[in-house]
Amino acid sequence: MDSGMIGKIQKARMYAEEPERIRFHTFRVTFRGEHADHTVTYDEGTWTCTCRFFQTHGTCSHTMALERVLGVMLQAPESVPDRSP
Repeated sequence: MDSGMIGKIQKARMYAEEPERIRFHTFRVTFRGEHADHTVTYDEGTWTCTCRFFQTHGTCSHTMALERVLGVMLQAPESVPDRSP
C-alpha cells in the first residue's frame, strides 16, 4: 500500500471520530417498520414519513429513530422567535 493511501485511511479514521464535521442536507430512506415499510425523507431540516402517525402528528418513531442515529450530523432546527406578548 502506498503512503498516499495510508494517509487517506488515517484521515478517514479521524473524520469518522468527528461526526460533527458531516451535515446531511437531503436524503430518502426506506424504514422497515414492524407492520410495513415506510419512506422517510429529510430535506434541509424538515422530515416527512409515509406512516399514518406522522400524517396526524408531524413526527413519528421512524423520524425520531433517525434523529437519534444521525445525531449531530443533522442540521440544527431553525430557531423560531418567541412572539408572545
